[in-house]
Amino acid sequence: MRIGGAAILSGVDLSLRGGDVTALVGRSGSGKSMTALAAMGLAPPQAAVAGAVLLDGDNLLEKSDRAMNAVRGAKIAMVFQEPMTALNPLQTIGAQVAETFRIHTDIGARDAWDRARALLARVGLAPARIPPTRFPHELSGGQRQRVVIAIAVAMKPAVVIADEPTTALDVTTQAEILSLLRRLAREDGTALLLITHDLAAVADMADRIAVMHQGRIVETYAAGGFFAAGADTAAAGLLPRPVATPNADAPARGQRAAPEAREAPPILEACGVSCDYAPTRRTMTGPGAAPFRAVTDVSLSLRKGEHLAVVGESGSGKSTLARALLGLHPLAAGAVRIGGEPFPPTDKAAMRRLRRRIQIVFQDPYSSFNPRHSIGRIVAEPFHLFDTPPPRAARETRVAETLAAVGLALEDVAKRPHAFSGGQRQRIAIARALVAGPDILVLDEATAALDAGARGRVLDLLMRLSASHGLTYIIITHDLSVARDVAERIAVMKDGRVIEENAAAAIFAAPQEPYTKRLVAAAPDWSAIAARRAAAM
Repeated sequence: MRIGGAAILSGVDLSLRGGDVTALVGRSGSGKSMTALAAMGLAPPQAAVAGAVLLDGDNLLEKSDRAMNAVRGAKIAMVFQEPMTALNPLQTIGAQVAETFRIHTDIGARDAWDRARALLARVGLAPARIPPTRFPHELSGGQRQRVVIAIAVAMKPAVVIADEPTTALDVTTQAEILSLLRRLAREDGTALLLITHDLAAVADMADRIAVMHQGRIVETYAAGGFFAAGADTAAAGLLPRPVATPNADAPARGQRAAPEAREAPPILEACGVSCDYAPTRRTMTGPGAAPFRAVTDVSLSLRKGEHLAVVGESGSGKSTLARALLGLHPLAAGAVRIGGEPFPPTDKAAMRRLRRRIQIVFQDPYSSFNPRHSIGRIVAEPFHLFDTPPPRAARETRVAETLAAVGLALEDVAKRPHAFSGGQRQRIAIARALVAGPDILVLDEATAALDAGARGRVLDLLMRLSASHGLTYIIITHDLSVARDVAERIAVMKDGRVIEENAAAAIFAAPQEPYTKRLVAAAPDWSAIAARRAAAM
């Protein structure tokens, strides 16, 4: 496949077998998703595609778009990364599943609805618990992904392509979704192509693993062979590795802050923080309905240079707590203080001053960038927090220094966000957060969408910046491997409450709460995985 003068895919050769799971892995930008789109006949209009995609002997590349409409959903289907964008927000989930039966069969509306109810129950959405009359926004991320899977497997297609189906899900929900995909593929004899950068996703379910690099499949393995690959192979470059400590003499986890820093007053305090969401028309049960309490009585304290990870499943209240600490969500009760001062303060000048001290790095940096702005302008955005913004020359110097600190070059200043990879965009987001000279960074799922290599590089960068700038990190994550790599302490949230807080080593060695034990058990142990898969060869 070529777009303009650029070769996007080159000589991709891949075969799938019914009932088997084939994982297509590689770094961001290696061509994984473009391979899936080409197979579905959904390549960009400007793309020139050569070769053949054979399904039951038919070359799908030779079919018209009208002919492909009869193939998609019936013989080959796709599960997309973000279910909310794949579902129609104006239709109930039952209607959307029933639509597949109406399009590809001649059954009536009532029969299609009955089949949809049965199929939703098959994927774990029993009508008694999750009525088919619900809309997508009324479901959790994992439940929405189950609806998308139901639509994909409705006609028992020969091939299902799952493109990063668990990226934004917590570890326990990831395991449930992957187990569901595996089971459905086995039961229906479907060939499942799992496209992912999350090697935990393929560790215990893939029969074969193909590695993509720069638009080519460069290596293919039985699953055990992948995890036993030598250090000079492309596969080895995708496996997680320990995050570098800031320097060779760095003390052990939990002891990074200097003794005087550990005895200093807290730089950030949350005291009895509670947060509510106002009742909506659909959640009201009558006049004067109580608001929904998303965070309840959370107290946290951090000193300069400390790293705290807040972990929990989707919907546990992590992101709401982060917004409260950032002054972006009103407090129903409790207080937040930065350097001993109430936050948010009542006057604008104090707000600007304290806002400079706490900044955020979002999960998806691209959605937080203006695509029309240059990187230099994006990184310079926080200068509006200064009482007297620095002159142009000083701003440009500060932007250049900050970009250099995160590993980007001066010539990148004039480029637009689309010119960068996912890992580079995350570095830009970190630079924007750093340019105002903050004391505290809130990292909200900042590495969730990155492949193992890019994630390791970003985490290494964060550790170096912590050492050089004395930064305090609040790491909001559902990935316990990230928490284990960078945090001294871990706070576990469930149903809006912190149910356990302890040193990271203690959380992993001896979790106290049953919920924490379940989260720790769901985190991948790569050495055990490699040994298990190699022994199974």
